Amino acid sequence: MCNSKMKTNIIIAMTKLFVLPLLLFATLSLWAQNKETSSSENVQRIPIAPIIIDGEVTGVPDGTVVGLFYRVNKSKEMINPEMIVKKGNPNTGITMVDTIKNGKFHLEKKFIYKDLKDSESNYEYFVIAEGYSLNIFANPGTKVKITGKGLGNIGLTWRAESNHPLQKELNEYVAYGNKKLATIRKKIQEAREADDIDDELLKKLEKERYNIDINSMLDFMKSREYNDVFASELRRISFLTMMLDDRQLRGKVRNLFRKKVPANFHNDSNIYEAREFLFPSREQLRIGDQMTDFTLYDRDGKKHKLSEFRDSGKYVLLEFICRACGDTKLRPSDDMAEIYSKYSDKIQIVSINLDPKDIWDEECKKGKKVEKWPEWNDYNRAEEIIERYGIFGYALALISPDGFLMDRTGGIGLLEKVKKTIFTK
Repeated sequence: MCNSKMKTNIIIAMTKLFVLPLLLFATLSLWAQNKETSSSENVQRIPIAPIIIDGEVTGVPDGTVVGLFYRVNKSKEMINPEMIVKKGNPNTGITMVDTIKNGKFHLEKKFIYKDLKDSESNYEYFVIAEGYSLNIFANPGTKVKITGKGLGNIGLTWRAESNHPLQKELNEYVAYGNKKLATIRKKIQEAREADDIDDELLKKLEKERYNIDINSMLDFMKSREYNDVFASELRRISFLTMMLDDRQLRGKVRNLFRKKVPANFHNDSNIYEAREFLFPSREQLRIGDQMTDFTLYDRDGKKHKLSEFRDSGKYVLLEFICRACGDTKLRPSDDMAEIYSKYSDKIQIVSINLDPKDIWDEECKKGKKVEKWPEWNDYNRAEEIIERYGIFGYALALISPDGFLMDRTGGIGLLEKVKKTIFTK
């Protein structure tokens, strides 16, 4: 009996000595884990101020729907609130559609925690009403005030005010455009309010409005720095140029595109769309397509065609350059020279110069020659060549010995591919 009681006491003592510390350790570990989780959740649950947009406008009927659109991380995807969110939807907590009442409307972009990371760079928004849009630049917590009036069938002269620096920049563009378009807008309004509407006159006036809008903005943008406002406005006038279908005007906008848009910004959503409007993808060669030939001129004025290399058994590497645009700074001259020197039996390099004819002629008079390989110009800024080959800024295109487009790229990426594939065989 005594021995049994002693054994029991020993077991209890051992339990206290070994088990209780284990339980205590487990309890402390669980507490620490819960504390860490709680701390993490507290960080995630810090309130995020919404973007608040209040509008007070005239000349727009009550009941007009106003929506707020935005791009996801400046991608090509546009979020349409009328399709993915309904006003008062408790599942989203986001109000992005309102109707005008007594000349006023209210829009909010609320941020839920799980989409903050995806949304924090979405500072370009669009307020849209009656088919017309107004760009808004805002970050979480920005308050925007919209004022202005409707112009009947010819648009809205709304203006957005906020403390975002890009909004102030955009307002300078808008003010300049409104000043230049005031007279033609008045003519269009009078034509639409006439008792006997002349459709042909209206078409003529609308075409004139497009021309004035594009040309005046081209003049204005020549002296502006490249930024997101510039990119947005470039997309807009590129779209108008496509609608107008004026080859000469499209050439002017293309020149602005080439001179002002840095090569590393070509994937920006606005620049991507502007590029599609100016250089329609439906006209581009696809990888594997038969090369398109063009007539070009060397520095002595002698005619050449790309196809003259087809029977040589060599690859042809086309280098698109523009000295007038400063693109030569991006050229991999040393690597190109090395390829030309070491592998001239396998590849022919041809530089396609995009400079205007006057600059090209001036270089020819000076006997200016940069490289040993041919450099040709078509006297028309290679617009058709660019269109067909899908080239923007400094770029390279590789053609197979039998005349098929193998690859193309901006910058020097293709050059590395050429060195690693063709010349390691």
